[in-house]
Amino acid sequence: MSFFRTLEAQKATDHFKSIYKMSSYSWLGRMQPMNVEAVVPTGYHITTPEGPAFLDKKEVEEPLQPGESVNVLVYHDYSGFLTATTQEPYIQTGEFKALRIKAAGDKGAFADWGLEKDLFIPHAEQLEAVEKGRTYVMYAYIDDQSGRITASTRVDRFARDTVEDEDREGFPEAGTEVPLLISRRTDLGYKAIMLTEPPRSGTLYQNEIFQKLYPGLKVTGYIKQLRDDGKIDLTLRKPGYNEVIAASEELHRKLQEADDQFLPFHDKSDAEAVRAEFGMSKRTFKAAVGALLKQGVLNIEENGIRLNYELPDA
Repeated sequence: MSFFRTLEAQKATDHFKSIYKMSSYSWLGRMQPMNVEAVVPTGYHITTPEGPAFLDKKEVEEPLQPGESVNVLVYHDYSGFLTATTQEPYIQTGEFKALRIKAAGDKGAFADWGLEKDLFIPHAEQLEAVEKGRTYVMYAYIDDQSGRITASTRVDRFARDTVEDEDREGFPEAGTEVPLLISRRTDLGYKAIMLTEPPRSGTLYQNEIFQKLYPGLKVTGYIKQLRDDGKIDLTLRKPGYNEVIAASEELHRKLQEADDQFLPFHDKSDAEAVRAEFGMSKRTFKAAVGALLKQGVLNIEENGIRLNYELPDA
């Protein structure tokens, strides 16, 4: 096994150690029903494996009684005490989300996750030094050392970007539809997290992207190929002729909505203009026009294409 394969295997081991650690803290950092242990003047004590967590009475609409169940998330406050909240945060442990940085300094950074205490991102868990006010895709997990909820922008540690040889057989085949979360821009295009189990990270190539993307955007994608080196290539277009079908449906819709059902685009149109208008390459546009022409859906005129008014009844 090469050094790089050994390194990937170690990263995988670290990942699953983190998952195991998080499973032992399954009560921490996730919304779930938990029992009221006691009622106190200012609120309630919620039962947890590490002792009671305080829930302020302002967080519940109706008074609670010992033994009752309430849906809460438990975390450590700034003083280290266990605190429960009925507010659902923007991110929970085991999730990938885009969050805004509220502060960045010598001790690390803090992201807004919708709760009173901000979410901590250590320097070592920042792919690049994060900046206040900017938004980054991150993963929330339980830190091995402190047992606290922590975040990392090194998302490839938790959504591995390499499939090991022993995992290739069970990997989805090319063309499989997958939910994607755009994680960051790269020289090649964009990195995207496959929101699958287990999560994976792959690449969307710039020359195949015909829509606006940004970190934190959720889109539907497809597996293009699993490369020999274990890396995953992704695409936003349905593979094969399905891409032409999808493009034909979009073009038909545009024609129906256009004034006089006419669009001033044809095989001589500028490729960038086609891309801006339809979100597809000129090659795909021409294939879609050809498919609709063959079906009798449109007519080609001197300066563009027009919806065919003389379609036969179905």
